[in-house]
Amino acid sequence: MAKELLERPAVVGRGGGIFRHRFAVPDAGEAILSMRIAAAGTAWGRADQEAGTLRLEFEGSYSQHLVVFGGAEETVYQRYFGDIGVGAHEIMLTFSPEGSAPRAQWIRTLSISVDVITYHDPRYVPVSNSPLLYGRAERDSYEMRKSDTPLQAFYRYPQGGLTGREIEFFYMYSHLNQGMDMALRLSQTGCLAPIEWSFRGSLDSAGHATRNLYFQGRNHRPHGFAGTYDMGAHPVLQAVGYEGMFHDRQATPYRIALPALEEVPADRPLAWMQNVYPLSYRIAAEELRREVKLEEPCNPKSRALTDPHNYLFLHFGRQVPEGARSAPFVEVLVQVQGQTEAFSSIFGDRKWGLPDTGPFATAVKLPSGLTAEAIREVRVRAVPQRRDPFKVEITGPQAAFFLDGPGYAVGPMLPGVPSDKTVTLTAQEPEAVIFSRGT
Repeated sequence: MAKELLERPAVVGRGGGIFRHRFAVPDAGEAILSMRIAAAGTAWGRADQEAGTLRLEFEGSYSQHLVVFGGAEETVYQRYFGDIGVGAHEIMLTFSPEGSAPRAQWIRTLSISVDVITYHDPRYVPVSNSPLLYGRAERDSYEMRKSDTPLQAFYRYPQGGLTGREIEFFYMYSHLNQGMDMALRLSQTGCLAPIEWSFRGSLDSAGHATRNLYFQGRNHRPHGFAGTYDMGAHPVLQAVGYEGMFHDRQATPYRIALPALEEVPADRPLAWMQNVYPLSYRIAAEELRREVKLEEPCNPKSRALTDPHNYLFLHFGRQVPEGARSAPFVEVLVQVQGQTEAFSSIFGDRKWGLPDTGPFATAVKLPSGLTAEAIREVRVRAVPQRRDPFKVEITGPQAAFFLDGPGYAVGPMLPGVPSDKTVTLTAQEPEAVIFSRGT
């Protein structure tokens, strides 16, 4: 690793400035750039102040843009810039006026490091195959500097481990403007920051995705990838539309190189990755408040989207008999102190259900001002789509929390959470208590 803790911040802005970082590496491999950055005067939750943007060059040529969405809070940003060889190299950073909010003026880089992931490192496979994303430009040439910006990239091996020879990539976004209603998304996925799959493929013996290549295209369908590669073996995707979809032909002038450094655990829902990257809650909440009219005051009986503080976020494991293609969706019922009726994750509406077989998450809308101490009981109820016999085992809660304070931090977990308690739901006994606090 070539690392530099800067004696004083490297400042670039509308007034000019160039920051050059020279470094040498002893091994060849995939280069990961980590920078601790703050941008005074920017705020993701305020129009025309959302973010400043850096233009990154590597060895004198354009590499990518970096949207500094964390505001004045010191935030670590990680990006890849492809395979590099042994020896000396140079990165150059400048302010991007065209990619920055009108009121963004200066960006301060406080520390910088370059980590080389060698070919024998298990992380090399997901990082070297991470898509290279050209940013959306439906209404604005640099639209993702203020809306629906990708925050992190993740990966998983759908067939269980690297030996499964298939890999799948995901992006976590600050928000998605259209498509699924946000209140419905919270109910069905438990994700405040939307997570969508981007690219998948089969790996060859060298660990490169070369066969059965697909990206998430229009209408959220898999489309065969016939595009190009850059920075080595990174497939090039173009963000299109407002629902986290892509094309395989470049059409915009800026790109974002997010390395997939974290694996989605097989026994956790995708929403768990927000807890791996907790800043995502604040960024998603700030964009939500900026772009969407929220219900105020909160009516927990209505389906309208309200302040994220008023939702209880819950994660569960789920097991179904081997060979089952789907399972009854699971309604989560939360009983709170002082209320006679339980609050439903789907508001009692079967149309809000999402049949699946794996781990799942949800967010249950509750009266405002509650804390973990007010939760008395959590029940799970299987809601079958047909009259066929079924059996599904629910484990957890793996997580159960409110968002806390103006920074939307993950609050204290319910007492006893995470839990490995397992309940079995069948056609004869479709409902069970999975958490109880007592009276």
